[in-house]
Amino acid sequence: MAVAGHSMEPALREGDWLLMLPPRRTPRRGDVVLFRDPRERSRLMLKRVVEVRDGALVVAGDHAGHSADSRTFGAVDATEVIARAAFRYAPLRRFGPLRG
Repeated sequence: MAVAGHSMEPALREGDWLLMLPPRRTPRRGDVVLFRDPRERSRLMLKRVVEVRDGALVVAGDHAGHSADSRTFGAVDATEVIARAAFRYAPLRRFGPLRG
C-alpha cells in the first residue's frame, strides 16, 4: 500500500510503499497498523500503536499536528486492525523495517 498524507512523518512519508501483513497477534506498542476510521468506515487509517489496554489500542500519528487519532476518536478495538505494516520497500533509498 502507498502512504498518503503527512500524519506519520518523519517515519513514513507520502509516497512510501509498505508491505502489509494480516494481524496474527494483538498489535504491540510501536507497531504501525491499518484500520477503518471509526468516524468514516470507508476510509482507512495508518497509525502507530502507543498503548494497548484490554484489547483496545491507543493509536497516534507520528506528526501530531497533522494527525486525527485516538485523541480525536478514542481507542480502537484490536479486532478492527486489518493489517500491520511490516516493511517499507519503496522508495529504495528509504526501505527497511518499521518497528518504532
